[in-house]
Amino acid sequence: MEKKKRKKLSAKAFTAVLTPLLAVLLVFSVVLSVVTTSSFDLVLRDIFGETELKTGGAPEGVDAEYYTRDITDSDELQAAEQAYTRKAGAEGFVLLYNNTENGKGLPVAAGSKLSLFSASSVDLLAGGTGSGVSTISSDMRTALTEQGFSVNESLWKFYSDNHGTYTRGGGAIMYGGAEDWSINEAPISAIPQEAKDEAVGTTPVFFIARTGGEGRDLGRYMGDWTDIEEDKDKHYLEPDSVELGVIQYLNDNFDNVIIVVNTNNAFELGWVKDYENITAVLWAPGAGGDTCRSIADVLSGNVNPSGHLVDTFAYDAFSSPAMQNMGDMMLVNNGQDVEAGVFYDEGIYVGYKYYETRYFDKMLQQGNAGDYDYSQVVQYPFGYGLSYTTFEWSDFTMSDMDANGDIQIQVTVTNTGDVTGRDVVQVYLNAPYTEYDRTNHIEKSSVSLVGFEKTDDLEPGASETVTITVNQKDFISYDDVNAKTYILEAGDYLLTAAPNAHAANNNFLAYAGHETDGLFGQPDADFVGKWTYTYLDNNGVDNQTYSVSLTGVTVTNQFDHASYDELTPRDQYLTRQDWVGTFPTTHGNQDSQRKSQYSEKNGYTWEVEVSDTIRDAIKAKGASASLNPMTEEEAASMAGVYGQDGDLELIDFRGRDFDEVEAEGGWDALINQMEVTELETIIRNGGYQTLMSVNMGKPRAIDYDGPSGLNEGGITHEPYSITYPCATNLAASWDRENSYLHGYYVGEDALAADGNWGDHTYIGIISGWYAPAMNIHRTPFAGRNFEYYSEDGFMSGELALQAATACAEKGVYAYIKHFALNDQEDHRSHVATFANEQAIREIYLKPFQTCIEERPMTTIMVQQYDEATDSFTQTEAEIPAVMAVMSSFNRVGCTWSGGDYNLLTGVLRNEWGFDGTIITDYDGGGVMDTEQCIRAGGDLKLTGFEVDAPMDPTNPATQYFARQAIKHILYTTVNSNAMNGIVHGVAVEALPFANYYIILIVENVVAAALIIWGVVAIVRRWKKEKKAA
Repeated sequence: MEKKKRKKLSAKAFTAVLTPLLAVLLVFSVVLSVVTTSSFDLVLRDIFGETELKTGGAPEGVDAEYYTRDITDSDELQAAEQAYTRKAGAEGFVLLYNNTENGKGLPVAAGSKLSLFSASSVDLLAGGTGSGVSTISSDMRTALTEQGFSVNESLWKFYSDNHGTYTRGGGAIMYGGAEDWSINEAPISAIPQEAKDEAVGTTPVFFIARTGGEGRDLGRYMGDWTDIEEDKDKHYLEPDSVELGVIQYLNDNFDNVIIVVNTNNAFELGWVKDYENITAVLWAPGAGGDTCRSIADVLSGNVNPSGHLVDTFAYDAFSSPAMQNMGDMMLVNNGQDVEAGVFYDEGIYVGYKYYETRYFDKMLQQGNAGDYDYSQVVQYPFGYGLSYTTFEWSDFTMSDMDANGDIQIQVTVTNTGDVTGRDVVQVYLNAPYTEYDRTNHIEKSSVSLVGFEKTDDLEPGASETVTITVNQKDFISYDDVNAKTYILEAGDYLLTAAPNAHAANNNFLAYAGHETDGLFGQPDADFVGKWTYTYLDNNGVDNQTYSVSLTGVTVTNQFDHASYDELTPRDQYLTRQDWVGTFPTTHGNQDSQRKSQYSEKNGYTWEVEVSDTIRDAIKAKGASASLNPMTEEEAASMAGVYGQDGDLELIDFRGRDFDEVEAEGGWDALINQMEVTELETIIRNGGYQTLMSVNMGKPRAIDYDGPSGLNEGGITHEPYSITYPCATNLAASWDRENSYLHGYYVGEDALAADGNWGDHTYIGIISGWYAPAMNIHRTPFAGRNFEYYSEDGFMSGELALQAATACAEKGVYAYIKHFALNDQEDHRSHVATFANEQAIREIYLKPFQTCIEERPMTTIMVQQYDEATDSFTQTEAEIPAVMAVMSSFNRVGCTWSGGDYNLLTGVLRNEWGFDGTIITDYDGGGVMDTEQCIRAGGDLKLTGFEVDAPMDPTNPATQYFARQAIKHILYTTVNSNAMNGIVHGVAVEALPFANYYIILIVENVVAAALIIWGVVAIVRRWKKEKKAA
């Protein structure tokens, strides 16, 4: 049977069907090309890469390689970095308990066979997740066998084969988009008998590991992460019943049980005393890619542990005053959510400054300390750590204060044991707590860390005299109530050298003739020195000496907007005058039983009713919300001009002082050569780079993420180097050199930049590093504690300064971050943070102030051009080592930190004299308003795609503020390695070809071909139909 022919569409119908399809294809192609190149260019360059950027070369005989690699062979560099990581990582481990009777405990005897228990034994942590993503490059089995140990193969096989079943949750997932705090330990009943049999006669090691990461704080309630009823009301920083079941089995069947705690957060360990056969506990925070080898080094005794705690380990993680207000807390107004909030009602009493000061007052029977029993509250104090050897200290001396405010403390440390080791000498201050303080709500810790040094390796019997310099600036307090500036009061200031904060406290008590509890070191009054400050005016309160900053700016209150009496009256912050009466209570209530999305205690969100005043202050954003006192009219009058002809080049300003160039009008003359549209292009597209400007010879400068090692940031966060020890680990070594070397090797990685570590990296050296991070371990549950150093601001600043200075020597500007009060991850995007000014300045700004106000300098090479002779002269110049700061997501009070003039300009720029670049944290639009940002003193938006944060370059006022931002960006760039290869006269080219353009070209070619085909087909159809008619 002949098939029936299908009737063709008429020309009219064919046209009606095909034309819309061709139109959609055309629109799609145009939109795809426009949107990708205008809104997602940086992200797509990150994913697909780009061709090499070529610039003209320097004239012959002129050295324009301002920064060079010390280690030019990539394999040799990696080997050096791995050796550093392994050594530094092991030095950051803290031996908390060690019972060596009858040959037990640590180190483990050479050649022993070990049984590695827990699912985490095959999945240890190098650090955390998020921008500080960390990866391990070895496993425990390999690390131990390399050192001559053997392992229980049946047990290792069980955990390896069942890793998909027994594996801890990912913690903070996709930057806080989700969370999973499940532990999923294998119960002892699941372990095959074969593995248990093989464990007989071995040394069991039980690993406890807890992750942490960007976007979520650790779970305070496990109800959503376990089906075991008794574990639901537990939290993430304690062992669950399954883990305790395995530990009980080990305790019952072995007499030498080793516990390794692989966490970056202080973990509850009070349960250890219930198991008599636990002989050693080692805290092993993430040590980078070679974490397993670092652990093996300590277990074997190849490395003698010399780390000391950087946080207080309490029996109850909720016992600190800060823990009463953190996490999932929502401000509400008349039944409507306003914003998340957090309340720093503890004031300065964070970590050891609370635990030790309350103990001190309890011993002196003052301050209504209540029934506080230190021995039942604190298990291991700040600064505590054991060794495989013993040390004896002697010959404490303390010098007079010199004209610079320096005091020298000296202690002789002798190794009295039989193993080579290192010790840490810590110096603490006890400042007078006066009636003036009580009247004006000024708080002072009974012990404050003001100095530390670590010995070299001391062989048995060897001694070293350690010298520690402390400075008067660390003795002052901030009075935000009366003087509204820094004060130094007349009286006796005591200094002591001690092995930990509690021992220091007891030394002070012994010096004053009071009883002590004798814990964590023998009290010794002979290790206390006294410096007396005499000030006869103003009733002994010196409110003049430190009332003017080093830049000549009056220091006065900047953060009155961060504290509201309706939330916490100023006299109700935690005070030594009344510990019991002012101990913080949790704001709001959980009466609505709103299900918490953040694993909050009890499983519900806390709701806090706030006034219209607070609601309106939080809702405010944009230019008027920046707190900048300059009017828009004033700013508009200084808008400047653009698009001017000129022959100035950015390289001409290398090595010049920012203020000198500003006074000469140099920055403005250079910016006058820009097009006005470039203001917005550069400022709003600051994600992982600052863009070039051909008009003034500014090259593109590439910035990378990665506190634990360079990574590309953006979408992929693909590692570009090995994973270095996390900040907590580096801090626990109490060794400035380890932090310095961290920055040094990051600088070497930045100059290497040859793609060895990535499949789609930018071509070109890396100039900016989004690190180090120096927020405070305010609570044990903060998700990014692994990125931060300590609960102590002094220590954090000292170590961050080392890393930032070291990478600056390689031309890398470190974006020290997150400025400021970004101390929790739950609701981190714009959480309203309420605190008093004394706490803000003394605790949370302290590390940033150290890095900037200390004015550390680095020496750079400069090629000065002489136009008259058309020649170059090579010279050197000194520039600030710290040239970049990253602001934070959160609000200071009700004002977004990246748009807070008082924070960014009042303190950072004016008081501290910072002239470098300020970038936002990752900009998702919304609260992070660009107009507000530049008026506050910010410069760059960290984003690589279009967000809802516009900037109007046609507004004269905006032009003025944007102009100031560009000045800071230029100053940072010209003094960085981005200028390698550039001298006066070398042209800076536009952006290199992006590889994703190939996809666009192919798509456009295909689309064009289809459109042409479609048009031809329509025309032919009409012609054919017309001919047939």
